[in-house]
Amino acid sequence: VMIKGGFRKDDSTAESLRLILDDSAVAKIGAAGLLNSDVLNSLGMEAMVARSEIPPSHRRIANSYMLMKNFYGTPVVQGQITKEELNLLRKYDFYRLEYCTVRQINEDIAFLQRQSISLNTTARMDADKILEIRAKELRFLAASRYTKVTNELNSGYLAIEKYFEMISTYSKPTQSV
Repeated sequence: VMIKGGFRKDDSTAESLRLILDDSAVAKIGAAGLLNSDVLNSLGMEAMVARSEIPPSHRRIANSYMLMKNFYGTPVVQGQITKEELNLLRKYDFYRLEYCTVRQINEDIAFLQRQSISLNTTARMDADKILEIRAKELRFLAASRYTKVTNELNSGYLAIEKYFEMISTYSKPTQSV
């Protein structure tokens, strides 16, 4: 038995194998040996909302979107984003909503939350404008019945809609995405 750094190597290896082969961990590990991305992504969204302060501008945008959705059923406005709005997305390396994954949208939302409470006025205004663009993209996708979505991997629109549902005062959150 090799002793290194004050502990026995065989004991630490056995302990790590015990943790890996634990039934609760095995249930969350897929065929490829990775965590189920849907579980991970939905937990990430709920944890992000629970542990962070939601900026008032985010709540305002979410309330506006949810009121439109609840009142009209499907969005009435079908306008696409303009070139200026697309350039703003590109400035921060954001993709159009129909090409984003849930993980990308979760990272984008976390970034926008940080920027919305930043001391930099330009960053705050850009973050709020980007979230408004996301709401506009989501309305457009819903109005076109999501035919613009290229494949099932690009389901970031579900994450942004879930975020709006979670922070809006006009909706009850559904189960995880």
